[in-house]
Amino acid sequence: MRKRNLLWILILALTWLGCKKNGNEDPSDVQGYALLTALKGHWIGSNETVYGPYAWFAFDFRPISPSHLHSIYEGGTNQNIITSLFIADFDGQHRIMARNGGWLGPQYRATYFVLDSAFESGNMQYYRLVDAIGRERRAYMEFRFERDSLFFDAYKDDSGSLDLPVHHMGFKGINVNPSLAQEATELFAYPQDVSEVNLEGAFTSLIDTNSALFLEESDDPFPKSDHGHLSDLKIDFERSNDAEDLILMLYLSTEPLVDAQGSVDYSALDTKVIRTISIQSNEDEYTATYVHPDTYYVTIFADFDGNEYPSSGDLCNISRMVQVTPETLVTTATQINLYIP
Repeated sequence: MRKRNLLWILILALTWLGCKKNGNEDPSDVQGYALLTALKGHWIGSNETVYGPYAWFAFDFRPISPSHLHSIYEGGTNQNIITSLFIADFDGQHRIMARNGGWLGPQYRATYFVLDSAFESGNMQYYRLVDAIGRERRAYMEFRFERDSLFFDAYKDDSGSLDLPVHHMGFKGINVNPSLAQEATELFAYPQDVSEVNLEGAFTSLIDTNSALFLEESDDPFPKSDHGHLSDLKIDFERSNDAEDLILMLYLSTEPLVDAQGSVDYSALDTKVIRTISIQSNEDEYTATYVHPDTYYVTIFADFDGNEYPSSGDLCNISRMVQVTPETLVTTATQINLYIP
């Protein structure tokens, strides 16, 4: 009897150790659950959009809860595009959903998508999310992983008549800095099969009955105020006289880009930048939103030669380090008074 009890204790111990070893890798019956892990990291590549091509583009996907992965592209004041994926209560079950939108000038918009297709085989994974109301005839996004590359494509029906959606964006990149997501992964034991938000019945009083689209932030069922862990970063800057009337380029990076002599680390410029933001000539401050907690460097360039790239003769600041903690408004300041040799 004693041997039998010891045997059961050993079996239970091994079972517990196996569960602990797997941790947040335990399987889930949520369709497309593996996407929440595959998409983590700092993806850098190129992007073909309806607004033109971007030779350099980045998505910084990090967990902000046990079941929510968040990224944002920030082009300037009131110019951002949010892409976040999470588990939600929808259609009577846990579903992978996405929130896409932000501000385009004075216009707010947020569209909700639900995952309807997942294919995982060998070196290829494919996932599709469609408009939560109009489905694939209104809008959809695709994530395809092939070996070390991510292909992220978005399609939208511009006519509003549920015609075949047209290609709006095509990103191809590699996960240059997957470690950026590691701290939040451990903090939240991410991913877990838990609901981030209840969206049952959330898409009823719509401005467009064929789309889960919201054009007022007050109507958004999952607004910024309901997003935990993320912060805002306010940057004040003083221009030298030579940069008074120029559009500036603001870079947020995880390593310094410019040293005290004005030398630019071009390798870090290509691989460690999180956001590239255009600062208008009449702006002397900027607030970056939806910022993941981390240590960052703020670098601002005045592009004198108009080549849209830091180069000799351009004006800049010494990269300014700033620590962003969760759910805070962090402020920093710098002076743009250093010429690149």
